Amino acid sequence: MERFTTAGYRNLPPDELWRRFKAGDERALGELARKHYPGLYNYGLRLTTDSELVWDTIQDLFLDLWDHRETVGNAVFVKTYLLKALRYKLLKCRSQHAPIHLDDSEENATEQTLSIEDQIIDQEIHTEQEQLLRRLMAGLSKRQQEVLYLRFYQNLDNSEIAQIMGMERQSVANLLHRTFKELRSHWSPDLLLSLLLLYFSKS
Repeated sequence: MERFTTAGYRNLPPDELWRRFKAGDERALGELARKHYPGLYNYGLRLTTDSELVWDTIQDLFLDLWDHRETVGNAVFVKTYLLKALRYKLLKCRSQHAPIHLDDSEENATEQTLSIEDQIIDQEIHTEQEQLLRRLMAGLSKRQQEVLYLRFYQNLDNSEIAQIMGMERQSVANLLHRTFKELRSHWSPDLLLSLLLLYFSKS
């Protein structure tokens, strides 16, 4: 399979690209890879600090899709399908790659913090707010950080997040509510949403 480059398919919706890819259209898969690579890569870096592993895993993901195009499902939500598949692949790498930070237990998920707390949020944000948000985010569990990232940066709904993280929809709603409640005590809801969006966009 040639490297994922394509032109002319950029106006097609994801479901049509998926349909064409399943029918054997390599350019359609190339366009899917082009569109979804940034989101997949950013999500992968929330799960491991090994950027090379994330890149290789994304490449493997699309190669596997091509090899099994006749048997893969009809992805109603392509973005959700790809994020879930990437998470599964990285989870499988846990035993071979130490940097993997995926955790099944929320209680044990605070031992290591993701690299996002080491990023600069924005120079225009007051220093005290920046330091407070970074400290609070570092104190959240991995699952809390992940669910915030998927909700506020990837803009997924609770059902899509549940599919990716292997949780019940209500459990996602409860986790989001509890996490948002912890952070909301420090800012108004509108300001908190703005800070979260800026935080993840800069991380």
